[in-house]
Amino acid sequence: MRILVTGASSPLAVGVLRQLLLNSDPTWNLELWCGRHRKDIPIEDPRLHVIDLDLESELSGTLSRTAFDMVIHFAGLTHTSDEQQYWAINVGGTVRLAEAARKNGCRRFVYISTRCATPGSGAYGESKLRAEKELQKLQWQSLLIIRPAEIYGSEGKEGIDRMLTMARKWRIIPALFGHSNLQFAPLHSDDFSKLAAELIQQHPGGVSIETVCGPEDLSGIELAQRISKRYFAVPLLLWWPAVAGCLKALHKIGFEIVKPDQVARVTCEKTGTANSGNNRKGLRRFLGN
Repeated sequence: MRILVTGASSPLAVGVLRQLLLNSDPTWNLELWCGRHRKDIPIEDPRLHVIDLDLESELSGTLSRTAFDMVIHFAGLTHTSDEQQYWAINVGGTVRLAEAARKNGCRRFVYISTRCATPGSGAYGESKLRAEKELQKLQWQSLLIIRPAEIYGSEGKEGIDRMLTMARKWRIIPALFGHSNLQFAPLHSDDFSKLAAELIQQHPGGVSIETVCGPEDLSGIELAQRISKRYFAVPLLLWWPAVAGCLKALHKIGFEIVKPDQVARVTCEKTGTANSGNNRKGLRRFLGN
């Protein structure tokens, strides 16, 4: 099976690639064609081929050179001050990729979305939701949409990983409270890689939307307490309405601590919980022993 993987140099994609290379069904005769954009892919395997791929460029020519059986679409824009870019890349780029893939005979598509793909989640989440809907308008033998919860452990510079870095470096951690949607279901990146690879290989066909979460739901204060205990960091109680107001005010005068849509992303309605969806026993608790 020839699979095109976009965004293949991202930490999440690299983890899933490793799992597929290690544990794929032998009958698949796996070939992974990995789209690289800006960064190299830190995997060496004769079944892995690297190509340059940019969602903002013409895609039909790239996809016409090789017949792909499946596309796994990781690539997307997660942070920008220009909200139109979310729509151009996360929606426009995804649609162009899907149409080019179908034109060249591909009938299986896997889309890595987010459990923040809900109305009112800001431009990032809403653009991912629109992309999901656009994909469902096309005819596929198999369309799998994976919505991961808050992922940590990939040494990234955003989300929970950013909070962990703050605790290690400065020994302080924000403990957010004051909004009913301040809920997190932290999922370790290694567990996500295994779950995603299993879902991809076991998907029976048709259209399926799967939310994958960690093994427990934590409030903002519970999350901070767990981090504080591990890294001996001081939890700073912060009332979310005041935090959100300050961030918006700072943005208006030119101080951009976070991207504009990230405020809505924190407290939007989310799909799935630790007790729902495709969650498995044996997932590691957030900073658990």
